[in-house]
Amino acid sequence: MIPTCFSDYYSMIPLLDEVTEWSLLRKWALSEVYRVKLATCETRIIKWGGSEMAGEAGIYRDLVHPLQLKAPQIFEFVQLKDSGVMIMEDAGEKNLEQQPHPAHFLEASRELARLRVSATANLEKMLSKKVIDTYSVSMENFLVLLDDLLKSKKLAETEVLLKLKKVLPRHLERLYQMVPTSIVHHDYHAKNLLIQDNGIMPIDWSISYLSPHLGDLYCLITEAHAWSNLSREEMVSAYLEATDLQIDHLNWQLQIGGLCWLIKTLRWLVYGGTDIIPGSETWIPNLLKDVESLYQEIV
Repeated sequence: MIPTCFSDYYSMIPLLDEVTEWSLLRKWALSEVYRVKLATCETRIIKWGGSEMAGEAGIYRDLVHPLQLKAPQIFEFVQLKDSGVMIMEDAGEKNLEQQPHPAHFLEASRELARLRVSATANLEKMLSKKVIDTYSVSMENFLVLLDDLLKSKKLAETEVLLKLKKVLPRHLERLYQMVPTSIVHHDYHAKNLLIQDNGIMPIDWSISYLSPHLGDLYCLITEAHAWSNLSREEMVSAYLEATDLQIDHLNWQLQIGGLCWLIKTLRWLVYGGTDIIPGSETWIPNLLKDVESLYQEIV
């Protein structure tokens, strides 16, 4: 039986009538993802997104594909007022969370370096100024997000955020002056990294944007250690295989990128994200500990 979230789309997407089997992959308040089997025995991924999650196809159209990044093919997309459905290539059955082998995490680090190089090289050639402006998150944006955290009921007057507010502006200014803009996936985690014969394919670009920061590598390093006991040094070394950065500069980018990722994630959580993802309230104390650790590294 067709899941309820797709009922309004039945007459608009003929493929839904060809589905013989639905397998739930993920279900949140604003997102449901299924692997479906068709009458032809082919498989597809069908994704429903509500509210803020409904614009993922636009990100593929405007950013991911023009920047020539490794990502699933989009076959069809239909959007209604408050939701959208996307039919995608089934690019692989296993992700890094299911098969957390060290070799896969190291390749994911190399893939991240390659996609950032590609994005930077293609950004001004392939994207219009309007698209760049639409998806860019500026230095000022991150400082506003930090201010929002300090005004929130949950984190108002949090000591580490007050300390960070004093030192972060100069680091962000340096970052935005020295490091070229690239794409930030912002959810470059094991669950969104598919294992393929020829490497790793990132999926779920629904919250990606343009910025120079390297928060994606920060997240990947954290998970690689938790899942495969890989060290930061090993992951950084793999990243450097696919880019020409100096290690000291990369380590500084990791610190500032991690802070950017943490600020944006905390802002999302305290202003409604905890209502969308069950149990995510418990993430906040650990995220603040991570902010404290990175703050200590940059002062």
